[in-house]
Amino acid sequence: MSLANFEEDFNHSQLEQEALDLWSRENIYAYDANSDAETFSVDTPPPYVSAAHLHVGHAMSYSQAEFLVRYQRMLGKNIYYPMGFDDNGLPTERYVEQKYKINKKKITRPEFRELCIKETQEGGAIYEELWKSLGLSVDWNFKYSTINTHCRHTAQKSFVDLYKKGRIYRSDEPVIWDTHFDTSLSQADVETLSRRGKMFDIAFKDKQGNDLVISTTRPELLGACVALYVNPQDERYADLVASGENAVVPLFGYEVPIKTSEEVKVDFGTGLMMCCTFGDAEDVAKWKKDKLDLRIIIGRDGKLLPLAGKYEGLAVDQARAAVVKDLKEEGFLLETHVVEQNVSVAERSGQPIEFVMEPQWFIRVMDMKEELLQRCDEIEWYPEFMKVRLQHWIEGLKYDWNISRQRFYGVPFPIWYDEDGNVVVAKDSELPIDPSEQQPAGYEGQNLRPELDVMDTWMTSSLSPQINANWAGGETWGIENMDDIFPMGVRVQAFEIIRTWLFYTVVKSHLHHDSLPWKRVMISGWGLNEQGKKISKRDLEKYTDKDGYNRYEPAALIEKYSADALRYWAAGSHLGQDLKFQEKSVKAGRRIVIKLWNVARLTQMLIGEASEEVKNTQVEFSQLTPLDQWLLTRLHQTTEQVTLGFDKFDYAVGREALEKFFWSTYCDDYLELVKERFWKAEQYSDAERASAVTALQQSLRTLLGLYAPYMPFITEAIYQRCFKEAEGTSSLHITSFPQVDTAIAQQPIAQSVKVMLAALGGVRQLRSANKISAGKVLPQVWINSEERPLDPSMLNAAARCETLSINTEVHTVVDISETIQVYLPEDKEQKQAIEVTLALPVE
Repeated sequence: MSLANFEEDFNHSQLEQEALDLWSRENIYAYDANSDAETFSVDTPPPYVSAAHLHVGHAMSYSQAEFLVRYQRMLGKNIYYPMGFDDNGLPTERYVEQKYKINKKKITRPEFRELCIKETQEGGAIYEELWKSLGLSVDWNFKYSTINTHCRHTAQKSFVDLYKKGRIYRSDEPVIWDTHFDTSLSQADVETLSRRGKMFDIAFKDKQGNDLVISTTRPELLGACVALYVNPQDERYADLVASGENAVVPLFGYEVPIKTSEEVKVDFGTGLMMCCTFGDAEDVAKWKKDKLDLRIIIGRDGKLLPLAGKYEGLAVDQARAAVVKDLKEEGFLLETHVVEQNVSVAERSGQPIEFVMEPQWFIRVMDMKEELLQRCDEIEWYPEFMKVRLQHWIEGLKYDWNISRQRFYGVPFPIWYDEDGNVVVAKDSELPIDPSEQQPAGYEGQNLRPELDVMDTWMTSSLSPQINANWAGGETWGIENMDDIFPMGVRVQAFEIIRTWLFYTVVKSHLHHDSLPWKRVMISGWGLNEQGKKISKRDLEKYTDKDGYNRYEPAALIEKYSADALRYWAAGSHLGQDLKFQEKSVKAGRRIVIKLWNVARLTQMLIGEASEEVKNTQVEFSQLTPLDQWLLTRLHQTTEQVTLGFDKFDYAVGREALEKFFWSTYCDDYLELVKERFWKAEQYSDAERASAVTALQQSLRTLLGLYAPYMPFITEAIYQRCFKEAEGTSSLHITSFPQVDTAIAQQPIAQSVKVMLAALGGVRQLRSANKISAGKVLPQVWINSEERPLDPSMLNAAARCETLSINTEVHTVVDISETIQVYLPEDKEQKQAIEVTLALPVE
């Protein structure tokens, strides 16, 4: 192999494009439906399409999953690795509204949808380009958009199937509402924030005019009060409860009953609790259980309704201030306290949620918590500790799954209502269908009213395994037999969407197929900024230097440091752990990229020094020199560690083992020592040089295979230049992953090799302690050891000294020297050590 192919200052962008062209031209990552190999299918997150929010955190999580995919491909499995884009629902609508500065309520539904489709197509193209440049080995023949025909068909089929099974129902009851985006939400769309607030002690009155004091953080809901509650064991209110006396609501003057509930805490405040329609989930539960009156005073827009009297039209915060002012003036406000409170907010808008009465469609899940917990136990979790997140979510469910959204851009419900309000459901053969534009077969000319709400985006995303496996039977998808794909091999995702994407997917698979959707789940942590907070769109917006470079943008980092360098940073945390972003870590990845390139150049140069006979002689392990045996033994041990890590879905284990081997064992020790066999060939036999050639070729080839899942571009570039011709395989990434030879991995290391390595390490330590550069020649080095090092000539060259003395007896240290005791590698338990002494160079 000519060194002309190994440019000294290589251009990583050029090498990356060469690899991308090769992979595309040879269709390296295509799924083969006719293959007899074991299928490994991957259910990967369909990200929301908004080109403005991609950051290095996304690159991290997708790379971590892809390390596993590449490893499985090199095990010989038939990889099915599709990619989707989630481009329907609230995030897309919000992005379009912000970009075009429009209010969707002021344009037509078709006009708004057209803008959404335009943006999702453009955003999807940007995503695809980024994922390709990052080296994701996706089969782009299987690319889906959650709003396309294939996905709409799948989502509507799911609705119809669950409706027929009696799992879907429509109900007019209190639902969680986002007043900013004017849409209902499900429990999974709500986050809890802690903040400082005010608690108000307010005096209700009994009929005798006595105070009945309640404590609340929401005095603006007084006009919605429908009952007061006390604990049945609270003796303070026993007479009130027994007499059936009512309480008078301050400012509003109407009466409400006093009821009992075991959930009221006797020792909290006064032991009286106000129940309103509706302040929180507890209010909803009590309203349903005790069939209380309904007094809705907060509307869909977050403003007070006519039932609020003089406060009508005020926003919640304004109403709170006005009510508090009036309570104080009327003498009903007794005290105000500053408290820490938990506030439920809509995940997307960040606004406190409200409860409103709006007819919605629901999937019944509350009655199958135990079944879902059983499914949770059946999943193989990587890492195992993530399992509890799903368990806690299921145990904490309070509501059935609300699947209705009051938006424009989403999958339509395949239903209509006749003049009597009866539901008309589309037939399977009519799917996908848009009821706002089409009538169901057999109802031509009838006055049907289409359902204008759209489905929750998770109604589609939760079906990603069914979409991938072609459950709906789309002719253009390319999968004919669903059983070939479903259940899928593994779900890869971040931990924060366990409560949404993972949970909903389990629900759908359980209800539709009575099975898990996949066998295993691989959960990643967050990418954090330098301050230890989750990287967000705000980080992208606030950091751009004068040249337009933004360190949080994956594309910018790839251009500056290479995709392999960014991927290498992504492998820096163990599975499930958060990873702090530091640009210096990406730089460190680039150093490995460059070092691999230079190591390959050096290897080819050294081999080029040998005769043709030496080059073509393959030496069996038992005939290798002790140093070469040591190298390959350590390499097989490293291969074993990398393999064990990947088998447990923990890529970081392999990266750590590789980094230690590559820098210390391979570059610092072996390559420094082996050079002498080629550069002073007259001192060594052909057999010794042939041994070195064999070790160099095997070690470089194995390193390429081990590094391939992490750094696909540089490893491909080196493979093409060094091994493709001999192996006859078009790409490194469809060759076999390096195999461990247990006999070699367990081979004992010659004591003379240990002495030589310890001596070399001791010299380096003394150089460092005395701030002597690695390139500066030392006048004299003494090695005091009962055992001689393997090859004093090699050691002398690697240590860079004029004179090397080997002493097997007691040695007297000269004045201008420094001495260190160094333990022999792998003999630390026996505390075997040698003494290394060097004469300091005279300045």
